[in-house]
Amino acid sequence: MIFRNNKKIIVYLIYIFILICTLNINFNKSYANNIGKIFLSSNKATNIEKDEEFEIMINLENNKTVAFTSHLYFDETKVEYISGPENVNVIGNHIIYVWHDVTGGNNEKDGVLATFKFKAKDNGMSNFVIDGEFYTKKEQLIEAEFKELQIQIGKEESKLQQEANEEQGTNIENKNANLKVLRIDKEGLVPSFQEDIYEYYLTILNDVNEIEVLAIADNPNATVEITGNTNLKEGINTTLIKVTSEDKTTTNTYKINITKTNNLQTSNTNLEILAIENVLLYPQFDTNVTNYKAEVSNEINNLNVLAIPENENAKVEINGKDNIKEGNNLVSINIIAQNGFSRKQYKINIYKRNKEEEIKYNEELKNNKDKLEEIYKEEKVSSEIENIINEEKQKNITIYVIIMCILIISGLIVVYLKKKSNKNKPF
Repeated sequence: MIFRNNKKIIVYLIYIFILICTLNINFNKSYANNIGKIFLSSNKATNIEKDEEFEIMINLENNKTVAFTSHLYFDETKVEYISGPENVNVIGNHIIYVWHDVTGGNNEKDGVLATFKFKAKDNGMSNFVIDGEFYTKKEQLIEAEFKELQIQIGKEESKLQQEANEEQGTNIENKNANLKVLRIDKEGLVPSFQEDIYEYYLTILNDVNEIEVLAIADNPNATVEITGNTNLKEGINTTLIKVTSEDKTTTNTYKINITKTNNLQTSNTNLEILAIENVLLYPQFDTNVTNYKAEVSNEINNLNVLAIPENENAKVEINGKDNIKEGNNLVSINIIAQNGFSRKQYKINIYKRNKEEEIKYNEELKNNKDKLEEIYKEEKVSSEIENIINEEKQKNITIYVIIMCILIISGLIVVYLKKKSNKNKPF
């Protein structure tokens, strides 16, 4: 009896299990059929410029619909609604669109469900959000996965552009055509910017097609024109920054020589060593510094310049080292890279003293030497006096120590003799 009852219970449980599984399969099948992806897209693949018109589309994937009510929200501070399909109701930044298949379900829709036209009002990021109810032919609600869309209007403000908004020149001299700031969005600009250095060098890889240049004039009313920093080709490119003074009488042109290559080693134009025999360079040589100064004697006519490149296969050409004249002379060291087209120039402004300056220089040199000798003698005498004083102090200390030792020993002898004398007295 017990076995028979247990058997009925087991059969009943198996029946319930099969029923649940069947219902679960049907439910999952029904649910899966009702899943769809609702997303937004635009007819503009790139950034949209201010005042430009563009379209936003509502799209359906993985299912079909015969009726829906969509709710499209947009940023009315950035964009303006222009037009859309019939049955559209616009309330502020909210577009309500209702559609149904008038054939009763014979024209199911998927793909692009609706298109709306907008106009860009202001630069920045604009968000579009989609929501709504979408139904299948079987009058079932589609379980929609909604995806919003972001549109960039105008170029996103770069770090250099932000810096440009924060910095400006302060020198209002009418004839001033200098730059106060020169920066680029790539590392490796050589040398470091100085307003009186007009030539710079940069090496980039082939995947770089343009560089962003921040050039701020010293006079905020001067004009700055930048050319040659886009559509960079493999090999040598030249970017020019032309500065025109406020009164239009003065112009300065800053030049960036850009080497675009896929091999940095063969494009290396750096010097490892730069020196002139018996001449001091100012500042001290640094491979990333391209401009130097030096002063030489009136007796020097030719310079022995040592220039060794980092890449031993690069070529070095030295100009202006011979027949040095009185006054300013320019010695240029041109490095041609192993690739044959990349170049860099180091410059040394050599000043040769004239005869009068040479006499004055030698006199100052002699006076300085005499002063140094006097200082040396004074320091030597002072040192000798100090040594004598120290020796006397040492002698006095030694004498003091000896006297103290004699007194201590004498005292001990007196104590000893007194004790001995006391022992020899009769009681």
